[in-house]
Amino acid sequence: MKKLPNFVKWLIIAVVLAAMAAMMVAVNDRASRVEMPMPDNSLGIYRQTPATGK
Repeated sequence: MKKLPNFVKWLIIAVVLAAMAAMMVAVNDRASRVEMPMPDNSLGIYRQTPATGK
């Protein structure tokens, strides 16, 4: 890396950051289309509060 010109180092950093941003957008888009199931309380791990009415 010492022999590379400074602009090449910045170009590599910019490309890596752009790739990470593209992957983040792709994962976020896919995750927003997934339908989440209702929580399963078969193990009793969720506390019941008066606000839930149960």
